[in-house]
Amino acid sequence: MSIISSQNVITIIRKTLSILNPNIMAHGEIVGYILYKMLEYGQDYSEQEILEYTMLGMMHDIGLYRVDGLDNVADFELKNTWSHSIYGFLFLKYLSPMGDRAEIVLYHHLDYERYGLVKMKYEHVTACLALADKMDSFMRRDKTEMETDYFTRYRDIKVSGKALDIFLEAEKKFGITAKLVSGEYKEELGALLSRSQWSEGYKKSFLEMLVYTIDFRSEYTVLHTMATVNFAVQLGKLMGVGAREQKRMYYGALLHDLGKIAIPLDILESPGKLSDEEMRIMKAHVRITEIILSGLVEPDVLEIAIRHHEKLDGSGYHKGLTEKELTLPQKIVAVADMLSALYGQRSYKPSFESGKIEKILNKDADNYKISKPVVDCLMKNYDNIINNFEEQKGETIGLYLKIKEQYEEIWKKFEGIMQ
Repeated sequence: MSIISSQNVITIIRKTLSILNPNIMAHGEIVGYILYKMLEYGQDYSEQEILEYTMLGMMHDIGLYRVDGLDNVADFELKNTWSHSIYGFLFLKYLSPMGDRAEIVLYHHLDYERYGLVKMKYEHVTACLALADKMDSFMRRDKTEMETDYFTRYRDIKVSGKALDIFLEAEKKFGITAKLVSGEYKEELGALLSRSQWSEGYKKSFLEMLVYTIDFRSEYTVLHTMATVNFAVQLGKLMGVGAREQKRMYYGALLHDLGKIAIPLDILESPGKLSDEEMRIMKAHVRITEIILSGLVEPDVLEIAIRHHEKLDGSGYHKGLTEKELTLPQKIVAVADMLSALYGQRSYKPSFESGKIEKILNKDADNYKISKPVVDCLMKNYDNIINNFEEQKGETIGLYLKIKEQYEEIWKKFEGIMQ
């Protein structure tokens, strides 16, 4: 049985990235729509392929989400092309289910006349995406200062003449620009995306990718989330949680801090104790997570995600629930979340020693804040749980190191053709 539908996974992605930067998301959806209509007109791709390329089009500027407070996306793109293209390529290659097609994002700002300088597996789609991207910028040329004769002047120089012809024919057939102006494209794009049918592994990979986007704000938060998932899954198995509940617990833990994507970075990584007002803002991440996920995941997954700060005595947030209202998976994730926070290194603290972690968790368990049976199980198996996590953590950190290392390599390799 599916935990989350493909359509709802897409909606969660769109809602979350819109919170991170609505301007980038709006640009991505327009480019994705234009690419969709171009590929549909060409009739060279199956609907499933068009769906996947449309998603890639929607996220082609995922590297731009790292730029804080970006308002004029179209103008920024034209002046700062390669940094976000390289990072977006590496991000999608290693952290998304679309890795084999990520090269399309890498080359979407490469001038068409230079395509022969590199090896491309998806040249046609790359050319169409590049055209769609430039077309959205052209329609906003009052902000980008693009020449009115841009496509005539730079045909087969900056943009593919074949891709331009496909767009013009698709425009005649589908009325692309009119639908963009009226907003009708949103309904048409939504209808296409609603027909997606992804495997469980594909959906899981997309949601994991979404968690990694928090890295654009805070690497510590990403590592904390992945640790919480790991600890929760291990504790669930040790405490005899059934396979069905384990799966829901996995997704609940994975998505539990999604709302932190909206929390200001100076609060998220404050080096000192938060003020009352800052703590109020920080606590809002639970409500934001609830807003993002409500109606899109099963109720028990949602409740696991948003109840990790509830306490058995009713002193937690954001609803002040008590033990009788909390399930075992919810109690496990709450303990896993605390363990991750205590064990993990953060911008404002080093990793705590095991003795200190045990003392803090036992104190909260004795004071009826968190589940004592869960804490007892954790302490009984502490060394194995930590060792298992450390083995898997290397993979996560390895991805970060690989991205940073390859970013520099690609930048040097392409310096010559970027000019």
